[in-house]
Amino acid sequence: MESKIIVSTGDLHQDYEIIGPVYFQVNNRPEGFKSSTFSDFQEIYADKINLLKDSLESGQTFDKSSNWTCVFGEYCLGKSNFEIAFFIAVEELKKRAAMLGADGIVFMRQDIDLDREAYQFFYLQMYGTAVKFK
Repeated sequence: MESKIIVSTGDLHQDYEIIGPVYFQVNNRPEGFKSSTFSDFQEIYADKINLLKDSLESGQTFDKSSNWTCVFGEYCLGKSNFEIAFFIAVEELKKRAAMLGADGIVFMRQDIDLDREAYQFFYLQMYGTAVKFK
């Protein structure tokens, strides 16, 4: 069901009613930190990420509903942890919106914080407004 959720960083040209905010955060700090860990979610989404990469490498075109040609395009192919974390965060937002009965998420935003002591660590927060189409 969440694969049908439309996600936009702006407004949609469609009438909808607002359900409420949706939020997800993930970080790649070592185990024991207080929010969702990147490694746990990376395992959960490994098959889906690999399927998208394999489809691209074999020359298949992406279904426009997947919205992942940018993240898994020729030049970025999910090579960095941040790109994979972005993919995971959007998918998790879709799950949360689906639990609320939403058809879409508008005005999605992200906030990325880098650890000042060790720049290899990041904290990604993603949020938007869940909506139901009229």
